[in-house]
Amino acid sequence: MEFEKLFKEYYVYVVKQVMKIVKDQTIAEDLSQEVFMQLYKTNWNEIENITSWFNKSAIYVSYNYLRSEKRHKARIEKVGNFIEEDIEMVDEQYIRKEEIENVRTVMEKLKEQDKKLLLLRYSGLKYKEIAEILQIETANVGTMLVRAQRKFRDVYKENWR
Repeated sequence: MEFEKLFKEYYVYVVKQVMKIVKDQTIAEDLSQEVFMQLYKTNWNEIENITSWFNKSAIYVSYNYLRSEKRHKARIEKVGNFIEEDIEMVDEQYIRKEEIENVRTVMEKLKEQDKKLLLLRYSGLKYKEIAEILQIETANVGTMLVRAQRKFRDVYKENWR
């Protein structure tokens, strides 16, 4: 049987078989072309049951396509996730940098004593150590720290909120 005759006789059959699996007419037609290309490359005169061969080839080509699409979608999704993570990381870094700059600006606006109190406390020093460094009574450190924190908060709110 001639190839052209086989094509005309079985093309619609192959497209229908592929459509059952891929559920898309355009893709089914493309994949059917692939089935006929495989037939062209083989010796079709030696195939005993051509309908069965078309059926098996259509199924094989269709499932190969679906597996390929699944891998492709997974790669795209993975790349998309990396991009989202990178954007989030850049956003976080920018926000952190901006916050640090805001804190520095507020600290510059505070009195020297308040600045020192806050820096020493947030550096991990205890009240007693702060008192020794600033040469003040240990009992006064807590009160002075609360006042310095309040001033910091007020200046911060005044400028950025």
